Amino acid sequence: MGLDAEYLRVEVPAENLASAIPLLQQGGFQGWNCTLPHKTSMFSLVDRVDPTAADAKSVNTVRVEKGRLHGFSTDALGWRAAIDEAWKMDLEKSRILILGCGGVGQTLARYLAQTGCRSLLLVNRDLGKAKRLAQELQSTIPGRASPRVIEWDSKELDQALQETDLLIQGTSLGLKKDDPLPMDPAKLARGGRLYDTVYRKESTSLVQAARKHGYQAEDGLGMLLHQGALSFSIWTGQKAPLEKMREALLLAAGRNP
Repeated sequence: MGLDAEYLRVEVPAENLASAIPLLQQGGFQGWNCTLPHKTSMFSLVDRVDPTAADAKSVNTVRVEKGRLHGFSTDALGWRAAIDEAWKMDLEKSRILILGCGGVGQTLARYLAQTGCRSLLLVNRDLGKAKRLAQELQSTIPGRASPRVIEWDSKELDQALQETDLLIQGTSLGLKKDDPLPMDPAKLARGGRLYDTVYRKESTSLVQAARKHGYQAEDGLGMLLHQGALSFSIWTGQKAPLEKMREALLLAAGRNP
């Protein structure tokens, strides 16, 4: 793109996030991404929040404007772009189940509650957390179908999977190769789709297992691509070179472009 800029990786322990921000600014950074475990904390540390961050209640992209920090979230729109690219689903007519109500699960639940879907089901090991999220969504977005909550290990979940058009895996399970599967993909409905927000160099174990059972399944690499493209445009004001970014990402992941 001919830009006099570079993109670096900086590791910051969670307890040092607030003290690291002035150092990043002094170092000349015009912006940054942040990932787990910093996105929720960064939300309270920026000076302004974009509507995308306000909706997600988290920040994964920061732009420095005249010394002030402007926070954005590219999570939901990056995920939506990846879904549209993979399947072109009509989400408003889809029955959607989100497995995991922390981090990205919360963000996508808030997005879907606003944009609309036929039904939204929340599943979380901490049932109280899922219930609090469902109550928040119902109170902030009246008039839509109320999100339902069910227990993780239950016969009700087995039945719900048979009535799901799109399962979103939003837990951290799958980051490590030896992580257990968060659910049995054989229980998915025929014709259902699975989107695992986790990504690894190779596809996650859940995605591989789902594909072996004949399901359409994608991991979070496409979401990462579109999140990055949105961040690039936030920082530069220019359209991101999406295909060049895709080629570089697939090469880094050892996948065929």
